[in-house]
Amino acid sequence: MDGLHANSPHARDQRYLVHQQTELKTYREQGGTLMARGNGIHVIDESGKEYIEAMAGLWCASLGFSEKRLAEAGYKQLLDLPYYHTFFDKGHLASVDLAEKLLSMAPKPMSRVLFQCSGSEANDAAIKLVWYYHNAIGKPEKKKIIGRERGYHGNTVASVSVSGQPHMRAGFDIPLPMFKHTDNPHYYRFHTEGETEEQFSDRMAANLEALILAEGPDTVAAFFGEPVQGGGGAITPPRTYWE
Repeated sequence: MDGLHANSPHARDQRYLVHQQTELKTYREQGGTLMARGNGIHVIDESGKEYIEAMAGLWCASLGFSEKRLAEAGYKQLLDLPYYHTFFDKGHLASVDLAEKLLSMAPKPMSRVLFQCSGSEANDAAIKLVWYYHNAIGKPEKKKIIGRERGYHGNTVASVSVSGQPHMRAGFDIPLPMFKHTDNPHYYRFHTEGETEEQFSDRMAANLEALILAEGPDTVAAFFGEPVQGGGGAITPPRTYWE
């Protein structure tokens, strides 16, 4: 990097940041793409090149970029109360409003909301609650969690363990031993010749049941599935899969 560009955003990015799920040697040598602005469905990099952000910033900007309503709501909340926690019987008004709204929208009746800071942490919390529940009812051996190959549930130790993404587990000594995995339900890739979607779904269910029986039903605590398998390649479930 010559002196003219030594303090450019790219040079400083290469010098100071670690990027997740990135081949770091190549990134150190070539750098990457830095976004400077967003507008609706588009993001614009520092050179002014515009992109359609079809993944909504890893699914976190589903209402678009630089949305004025969100900016105004965020500004107002920052003036009123920029942050407060919900630990130790403390809380804040916004959390009450949001919890009530979420419960009114939930597809099935639910009684309470437990907020977390990310999807990974939310799935970790779900796993902890499963384990806590079985300890509480006197079944401490019921701890195994089953996920699907190529499923994605997060980046933390437990959520990566239930995920079925080999590239996210290599070198980290995960999955943890209580996590097991069953088939990837990708009909296009893995159906046998002449097998219908319904027959494929039956096979997926049968293989899941076989794994539960092999591990011991008294040791299996939960199964994690995705309505659409996002990280596995936007895989929609075949017919009768959830039934």
